[in-house]
Amino acid sequence: MEKYDSIEEYIQTLSGRLDEFEQSTTTVDDQQATVFHDRSLSISTFGLVDTVFVVGTAETASQAQAFSEASFNYGLSLKSKLPRGLGGNLVVYPVIVSETGLIDWVQQYDPKHWSSFEFPVIIDPTEGTVDYYESTPLWGIIYYKGFRETAETILKP
Repeated sequence: MEKYDSIEEYIQTLSGRLDEFEQSTTTVDDQQATVFHDRSLSISTFGLVDTVFVVGTAETASQAQAFSEASFNYGLSLKSKLPRGLGGNLVVYPVIVSETGLIDWVQQYDPKHWSSFEFPVIIDPTEGTVDYYESTPLWGIIYYKGFRETAETILKP
């Protein structure tokens, strides 16, 4: 299977799993990316939560980090007008589809943002694997289990 076909098939799979999310395409870090966005009320965070999945590609760790950072910034542009930490919350999943070895990068990349989260996920659709940051930072202890469950149940090919 060619890489391009793998990405397209993966996005189709995600479309079915995220059918209640608004789907669009945009340019993120100089590449066309597919975006899934949803806004919901969450009692546990005392406000609105914008959840954003940005699907793109990367071949190197520096490309992966640039895409992840750009995805988070794009997610900020979609977030509700409520201030972060005061009723407005954001979770961005930069979904990096790649057949190259980015596992070491994702295991070390642990970005921190005020009252919002960037949780990059590496997908290899030909191998059917999903990789992400497996440690739990103290400041994210109540959230990271849910992020990993999302990666395993929604994002895994």
